[in-house]
Amino acid sequence: MSAAIMILAGSAMRAQLKLNGAGATFPYVIYSKWFDVYHQKTNIEFNYQSIGSGGGIKQVIEGTVD
Repeated sequence: MSAAIMILAGSAMRAQLKLNGAGATFPYVIYSKWFDVYHQKTNIEFNYQSIGSGGGIKQVIEGTVD
């Protein structure tokens, strides 16, 4: 029984997390590469919308991104 609990707990710890963000267009290419590498190591996924820094600030204020 305890082995099954440990297996389930391990699966839950690897559950996928997705972070949403938005901002500048210029650094998007390097951000995208960093996000891919980080995702491979942590299973945390990023959804980044390159809509410009002003749009990113607006979305942070509105609470539509993490």
